[in-house]
Amino acid sequence: MRPQHAASRTLDAVGRLQCREYSGAAALDFLERAWPDLYEQDNAASAYQEPAWLLGWARHLPPSSQPLVLAAVDGQRPVAALALARETAPGARTRITPLAWPASEQIRPVGGRGEAVNVLLAHLPLLAATVVAADLPEDSLLTQHAHTWWGSSDAETHYATVPLPVNLAALSRSTRRDHTRRRRTLDRLGDRVAYHRTHGHSELQAAFQTLKTLHHQRNAPRLRTAGTADLALPWRKALSQCASVAFIATLTLDGRPVAAQLCLRRGPRVYSVLSAMDPACQELAAGHALLHLLCADLTADGCTALDLGRTTADPGQRAYKAAYGAVWTTTHTFTLPHPVEQHERVQQRSKKFSM
Repeated sequence: MRPQHAASRTLDAVGRLQCREYSGAAALDFLERAWPDLYEQDNAASAYQEPAWLLGWARHLPPSSQPLVLAAVDGQRPVAALALARETAPGARTRITPLAWPASEQIRPVGGRGEAVNVLLAHLPLLAATVVAADLPEDSLLTQHAHTWWGSSDAETHYATVPLPVNLAALSRSTRRDHTRRRRTLDRLGDRVAYHRTHGHSELQAAFQTLKTLHHQRNAPRLRTAGTADLALPWRKALSQCASVAFIATLTLDGRPVAAQLCLRRGPRVYSVLSAMDPACQELAAGHALLHLLCADLTADGCTALDLGRTTADPGQRAYKAAYGAVWTTTHTFTLPHPVEQHERVQQRSKKFSM
């Protein structure tokens, strides 16, 4: 449901730029009208900043939350913006998180001039009792400036990216043998195995139900790790307008779905958002089989990288991604309390960066 509350307020100025806050319906309007131009102009922005993806989540936030866009503006022209959500549960402290988190990773602003990023950072701690700036990629201006403002991050997470095509020659001999064995298994099964990538809204929605079922089979016995995807969130509703940027790759064995992977795409880079496989399908190693076919499919389609995303401390998950030649980087999470005395320090820092 579209939030009824709409607010836009101009905060303090830093240099020529001002910080402006858009909330509720005003945030949705910003995401529809101003965000797409900033996104298209920003080559560093990931698919997680795609307007359709963010709008899908912004329109289906729970009643206790509303979308919030923090923008650095030059006069009336926005030059950078950060998409957030404000949660105000009854009896609880107000909390700010990235919009669409934890479904989204690689949290960045769009725009990206250094002084504009500082304008946004100056006001983040002033927005609520708790601000969670999560999954910031280490190479982003936001992370670099956040370290300057706030020091070390509270948490770091390994992040895996597979260059395409997969360079098997660069892998260890034992890993190459494993890939050869899996390819032989696929060849032996022949037409019993089928791979498909969705195209269009109807296929995406149908495939998501398959992914959800597989995810439940695979993960129901486990406790969900903080910051990982929660299928209790309104995924289907959020994906309802994302068919232009989202797809699901599925693998079937004898017509039965055994693995599925939801991805977003921006240009030649693809981001794996959510994956699941049937734990009972031992003969095929379904997760590996799907990833092998997905990498080949994306390579043929001109893609140059597949981001496999945040990686837990589980050695098996790290080994799984390393088997495809993953390049490892780090994302950072800053959790900011809101003590009253911090306001003066933030204002002093703002003046320093405006000189």
